Amino acid sequence: MRAFCALFMLVCLGPLAVALACTLAPLPTGPVAAVFPPWWGARQAIAAAGSAGAVVRFGVVPSIVIVMAADRGLLRSHGAWFLLDPVALGGCSRPVS
Repeated sequence: MRAFCALFMLVCLGPLAVALACTLAPLPTGPVAAVFPPWWGARQAIAAAGSAGAVVRFGVVPSIVIVMAADRGLLRSHGAWFLLDPVALGGCSRPVS
């Protein structure tokens, strides 16, 4: 019965997950929302994101940082879990001064 439930969830939720991932994928150029571990504070996230490019602003939580990064691989190597399109996330607030 558990195998059936798991298969059912995979068949039903798999296409939804793929569609969501395609929608939130960042554009090849421009700003990117770097999602760092949720237990990271703003200072640690900015330090990691700043090593890859100019920090533009924060996301909804301090562990999401919007960055103008030419080399997005640096964001991942400095701890970013995901790179998402900041516009698809509904825009982000609080410009960094």
